[in-house]
This record gives sequence, structure tokens and C-alpha cells, in this order.
Amino acid sequence: MTDKNKSENVTSIKQINANRENAKLSTGPNTSAGKLRSSRNSLKHGLEARHHLIIGEDKKEFQKYKTSQIKFFDPRDPIEVDDCIQIITLGWKLRRFSVIETGLFNQDIVQQIKTNSDNIGINLLKRSDFDSIAKELDQVPELQGFSFRRDCKEENANIKLNTIYTRTLLCRQKLIDNYFARRNSYKNKIH
Repeated sequence: MTDKNKSENVTSIKQINANRENAKLSTGPNTSAGKLRSSRNSLKHGLEARHHLIIGEDKKEFQKYKTSQIKFFDPRDPIEVDDCIQIITLGWKLRRFSVIETGLFNQDIVQQIKTNSDNIGINLLKRSDFDSIAKELDQVPELQGFSFRRDCKEENANIKLNTIYTRTLLCRQKLIDNYFARRNSYKNKIH
């Protein structure tokens, strides 16, 4: 072993020992602000994508959405964390409804083309690439639309989707209003 290798190993061993000593001093946050910030770390783990995504949804897109919502709402206590999780979940569902609606309309359009006897439908059906064009419609909305339509037993799927969307939107807005009302009430008590 050369002297150069010995000094590199000695430096590495010294660095490892220094790191170990520093780690012993690290006991977590000491200030109340640091403890509060640390207590909110659980929100990152309390809202896992795999519990809120359905087949075909983008995990990275959900993470990005969740991160932006947490940054905006900046929950400061366990109740705010719970409310924030509900707001994020409902917001994600609202995004999903537009995808399902797209799938429902895509299905209706294809069905109209196949059953309609006007020139547009006939001309489209005669195209050799009609099936491939229909298949190229975004598969995720198609599949989600089929699933929702089947759940509705084929009856009034668009109306039911709109009703569920409206109720979810109102529920989310009420949560947001209560969230900020509680936060403002807390601020007024402090001042």
C-alpha cells in the first residue's frame, strides 16, 4: 500500500468518525417552529398516490398536484392536515370526472357514428382507418367512461356524473371555506 492510499484511507476514516460524532449531536428540531415543521412531514406519507390513483392515472402528476396543494394550504396542526388531505383527495376526484366525461362522450360519438345514417357517419365508417382512429382515442378516458357507464347500468351516466361532480365540488369548497375560517379564527385569537 502506498503512502497516498494510506492518507486517503486515514482521511476517509477520520471523516467517517467525524460524521458519526456529528450524528450523535443531531436530536431533531429544538424550536417550536422546527417541531411544527417536522410534525407536518407526516402529510407527505399520509397521502400516498397508490391509495388515490386508479389504473391509467399518472403517479408523478398526482405527486405534483399534492405537493402544490400542500404548499398552498400549508397545514399547521393535525386538524388542518386532515382537512388538507380531504381537500386534495376531492380535488383529484374532480380532475378525474372530466376524464370520465371525455370517455362517456367519446363512446357516445362512436356509437352515433356507427348507428347514424347521415353522410358524415357513413363516410367515417367507410374509411379503412376508422377502427384505428377510434382506438386511438385516449384509452384512459375510454376505459373510465365504460366503467362509470356500467356502474350506472347504462342509464343517464352523463347526468349522474354531473350530479356527483357538483356534490364533490360543493363538498370540497365547503372544506376549503371551513379550513380558512378556522385558520382566521385562530389568528384572531392570537392577536
